[in-house]
Amino acid sequence: MTKETTDHWTPTRRSVLRLGTMSALGVGIGVPAFAGSAAATKCPRTPGFWANHPDAWEPLELDDPLTIRGVTMTHSGWRDFLVSPTKGDKANIMGKHYLASILNLRNRPVDDPTCTDRKLKSGPFEGHTIEMVKNKAGDWLDDSNWAEEEKQKKWMAGGVDGEPLKDTLDRFNNDPSSLGLSCSCNNETSR
Repeated sequence: MTKETTDHWTPTRRSVLRLGTMSALGVGIGVPAFAGSAAATKCPRTPGFWANHPDAWEPLELDDPLTIRGVTMTHSGWRDFLVSPTKGDKANIMGKHYLASILNLRNRPVDDPTCTDRKLKSGPFEGHTIEMVKNKAGDWLDDSNWAEEEKQKKWMAGGVDGEPLKDTLDRFNNDPSSLGLSCSCNNETSR
């Protein structure tokens, strides 16, 4: 197994399709943004990506503790959490999407008007930003059995249905454009 690095551009299925479309339209493509340039941004990724690429968890170092809504683990503990089966625990399902959204938002530029600062254009949280949805999901985790490590059997917690929140975070982590967001990015780490 080789160690993944972030100092090269690796084409993904999405980038190849975009390149093909732009080439067919006669649009020229410049050199992709390199890490460290003002234009370099990382695409939102799934919980599975983050589980399999622990070296991409910026700025969290391997032994750093991270507390998420009352639960504290080290980097390796959170990685183990991402790869472990949820066994129907709604809080763990939400927690995986919540953690992925945190990592995705940390890897975006501070001022990101076309992605994280833009209001969603579809879904049950149309008119909210993804940061607002993430915060609502965090509130749901607070009201669930998350911190007590007891199985959360239903999506209702604190009078809020968590499933639409989880689904919206999942859409952001998988394909922000499905929410009407234009998250320009390059894929610095292969999938």
